[in-house]
Amino acid sequence: MRRQRGFAYVEALVAVVLVAMALVPALDALESASLNSQALADAGSRDAQLRAKMEEVLSKPFATLNAETYVAGANTTTAVSAALSDAAGPTRRIVIVYRWDGTALTAGDVGLVRVRVAWESGGLGLEVLRSQWF
Repeated sequence: MRRQRGFAYVEALVAVVLVAMALVPALDALESASLNSQALADAGSRDAQLRAKMEEVLSKPFATLNAETYVAGANTTTAVSAALSDAAGPTRRIVIVYRWDGTALTAGDVGLVRVRVAWESGGLGLEVLRSQWF
């Protein structure tokens, strides 16, 4: 009897099953990477929007920022500046400005202002000190 060469049906079926089993984790990893890259892009976009708002606020003269700390109810670590923040909306960036003496919130020192830009919904935020001498 002559021996046949090539794959038998059972051998081909086993090979297909093994390849399919190897591809399932690879496809799961690809899907996960795709979802993570979208989340990273969204976070990067939100960070860029906060940085743009911070640049907008810091472009104002020191006197303007300092004046915001004297508005009724201002000069606290939670008082939102209506004049500097975005209009109300789902993606509102808020600005908090208060006088700072370098170590603590203060009412007396007028040479240093702390500026915080954050999302109203919470999460990421940026803070910087602004001096009247620069």
